[in-house]
Amino acid sequence: MTSGGSARLTVPHAVGLVASGAARALEGRGLNTSYQVAHGARTFSVKVHCAERSSEAEYRRILRVDEVLRGADWYPPLLGIGHDGTGPRRLVVIRPWAPGVPSDDARERIGEVVGVLAELAARGAGTGTETVAGEELVGDYASPWVAGAGEERALVGPLLTGTWQGLARAMDEHLGELRDAARRLTRTDALLVHHGDLHGRNLISGGGRGGGRPLTVIDWDEAGFSRRPADAGKALWLSCRAGRGDFELDPAALRHFLTQLHTRLPVPYASAGDLARLGALWFLPRHGHVTLLGRRDARLGPWYLGWVARFWARFRRNLDLVTRTAAALGADPPPDGETDPGR
Repeated sequence: MTSGGSARLTVPHAVGLVASGAARALEGRGLNTSYQVAHGARTFSVKVHCAERSSEAEYRRILRVDEVLRGADWYPPLLGIGHDGTGPRRLVVIRPWAPGVPSDDARERIGEVVGVLAELAARGAGTGTETVAGEELVGDYASPWVAGAGEERALVGPLLTGTWQGLARAMDEHLGELRDAARRLTRTDALLVHHGDLHGRNLISGGGRGGGRPLTVIDWDEAGFSRRPADAGKALWLSCRAGRGDFELDPAALRHFLTQLHTRLPVPYASAGDLARLGALWFLPRHGHVTLLGRRDARLGPWYLGWVARFWARFRRNLDLVTRTAAALGADPPPDGETDPGR
């Protein structure tokens, strides 16, 4: 099954190039696999989803998001989508290749990230529930924890022993407040387009129209719709940290992020603590995710658990910084028409 196929590269042809070794596999620690494919005079991005992430609902989510976002300057439109037809059914997605490189410092892209967040919110505002198959295409990383925290905690429990006991304690200490924050930020009257992994490393600067888009947002694996600002919550943690692999929030970057978010969306400063708690739900390990990572590479499961454990070791201190910074901004906002220059 294919839809929106490119005249230059179809899903079957892309699958054949990948299988023959003619596609360049890109580094990544996610569940899906990305390739750069040269075909004719063009270069394409081909994403092969793992079988467990290749459902019909996933297929429809990607199509519906594509309909809503086509025309956005930073959005790489869907050129082809279908299943590979061999072995386990895997979803294959073809998009234009984004030339350029991501920034080494996500803090440099805060203004652009918030600009994309604002447009995702604006485009989602015109999307009614009836056009996304009721609630079938609505959900984000917080949804499993809000709907069934007890079940999720019980499933992941056997993985959090020995070295990871501290991670289990952090989950038990914070899960309640995180779920409460997610509920407070959930709206029943509006939808947001949900990217799922929006941060500076997924923003690619190109060379202008002749060499591609000036800015391209990549990695639409988790695309869908949400009733809460899940992208913004996750982006807070990934855009404002001092460096990759580290979870010490940079005070100046955090101030800039919150100011931009307040000015351009707008998000009340009083909601910043809840926004950070919402984003923190993404760093709770889920049994399915850890298990699938281990199937791809046995080293990825321990790597991931260590990564999120570092997040939780600094969570309370970082959350205190978020609430203090937001309180200071709310008490002394910049003059009308001005924004905090930040970094």
